[in-house]
Amino acid sequence: MCARRLGRSVLLGSTNASSANEAEENMAIAMMVDNPEGSQETYNSVRERLGLERPAGGIFHVAGPSPNGGWRVIEVFESDEDAQRFVKRLKPAFEAVGVPGPPPPEFWPVHNYMK
Repeated sequence: MCARRLGRSVLLGSTNASSANEAEENMAIAMMVDNPEGSQETYNSVRERLGLERPAGGIFHVAGPSPNGGWRVIEVFESDEDAQRFVKRLKPAFEAVGVPGPPPPEFWPVHNYMK
């Protein structure tokens, strides 16, 4: 198991202002999609449609039944740009398999992750 901290000084080895701004831009981003209409079958169909094992910039992925009903997916990406690029691919994939897309994902910056 590996733990990784993604704070400003850890990412860049510095805490000066320009480095701090760059670290914020390069900070890992977590994304959660909680789809009350989702299912394992839909998840498998969309994944197959996307045709990838790991999205570009993907660090971590977990999916399963949501405690609220439906299906939940949590992803961690290396950057916000990687997360946004992936999200743009989701709607067409859901449409291609004939199901409505999930609600908009939630995003938050990652301070630490383990894999």
